[in-house]
Amino acid sequence: MPMQFRDDPAGDQFFALTTYRKDGSGVSGPIWLAPDNGHWYGYTPGHSWKVRRLRRDPRVEIAASDFHGEPREPARAGRARILTGRDRRLAMRALTAKYGMQFRIFRLVTLLGRPRRRGGPPVGLEIALDA
Repeated sequence: MPMQFRDDPAGDQFFALTTYRKDGSGVSGPIWLAPDNGHWYGYTPGHSWKVRRLRRDPRVEIAASDFHGEPREPARAGRARILTGRDRRLAMRALTAKYGMQFRIFRLVTLLGRPRRRGGPPVGLEIALDA
C-alpha cells in the first residue's frame, strides 16, 4: 500500500522517522522525506543519534507527521541505508525536487549554523519500505 498524498502531488511535508536503540526501543523524530524511484530519501547530520542508531540497526518506521514529528497516520516499516559521498546526491536531488528553495536554505543553515565537527558532515538516508 503506497503512502497517501494529501495536499500536493509531492506529498506530506513532515514525517516521523523511528530508529531503534540497542535495547530495541524506538526513538522517533521529525524529518523531511522525499520519494523517488521507489525509495524515500532524507538528509541529516552524520553524527546525529539517528545515524548512530541506523549504523547499528537499519530498521525504521515512517509516518506522515506534523512539524514536531507527531504521526498523523499509522507508520510503515522499512530499512534505511546511509548515503555518503556521491551517493548522498540521490537524497539531495529528491529533496530539492520536492522542497525546492526550502531545502536549499535548510542545507545552507545547517552548514553555517552548526559546526561540522559537532554534527558531522551531512549524510543522505535511503529508505526502502517493506512490501
